[in-house]
Amino acid sequence: MKNNASYTRFILLFLILLTVLKTVAISQGTDSRRSSVKDKLYFGAFMNALNTNIANEEFSASSTLSYKKGNSINFGFDFGYFFSKVAGINVGVSYGSYSTELSLDSCSIKFQTTDSEDESYEMRILGKSIIENQKISFLSIPVSVIFRIPAGEKLGFFLKGGISFDIPIAKTYQGAGIFTYDGYYPAYPVLLQNLPVYGFPSDLNTSSSGNLQINSFNTVYIVSGGASYSINKSIQLNLGVYISKSLANISAYTKDSNFRLTSKASELNSIMAGSSNAGVQAFGLSLGIKYYLR
Repeated sequence: MKNNASYTRFILLFLILLTVLKTVAISQGTDSRRSSVKDKLYFGAFMNALNTNIANEEFSASSTLSYKKGNSINFGFDFGYFFSKVAGINVGVSYGSYSTELSLDSCSIKFQTTDSEDESYEMRILGKSIIENQKISFLSIPVSVIFRIPAGEKLGFFLKGGISFDIPIAKTYQGAGIFTYDGYYPAYPVLLQNLPVYGFPSDLNTSSSGNLQINSFNTVYIVSGGASYSINKSIQLNLGVYISKSLANISAYTKDSNFRLTSKASELNSIMAGSSNAGVQAFGLSLGIKYYLR
């Protein structure tokens, strides 16, 4: 909730600045029509140093799911065209990744089942020290509106916002935990414990890895803003902040009301499979260079 509130404030600030910049753009429209092609078309490259997170919301097995955010560097190229002295459009292509470490201090699972002799019993599972690392890499095509405000001969400011169309390239997870499996037979009654031969081991170290099920096409909003410095008439450096957040659920898992993190010894499913919604988000610094074509 705290992250969502921060993103909401950032978007509101962006919209306010966008309105101000539109006013400036309109007021300078007459002058821009008299300007030459100079400083209108550019080619650029950028690199973002980001703090990232993959949110797995409403995990069905526990309410104590916690996150440790990851770090990543993404990079790309873009082209832009300013149709006035202030406003323009920007299209690019980039590669970037999101990662996070999910953890559960403990979990408890109970369900009715039968053994190999068709005897009914209740499986009781206790888990602890459960950790899952998730990483998703995307090939992205960002499309943005960009505004610039000169603040001197060389210094200026910029604001950019738009949508990125993301295609997953890699989508992996690695999980681990310690689990105890007990079987309660109410007909006798008896509780079977620490019997690994019969499928009831205690303190069993379990690990798993595999590919996450992610939608083949996702949309992410992107916003950035900061300062620019012109080295000469052709080359400009940009330094600013960058924020991104998915607009919809990126998970391709089918919602299963009977999801279990584990149901038998040595089995461990992905936490994302038991979450109702998943999304990516990032915040960090952006460094870029533009070359204005003559």
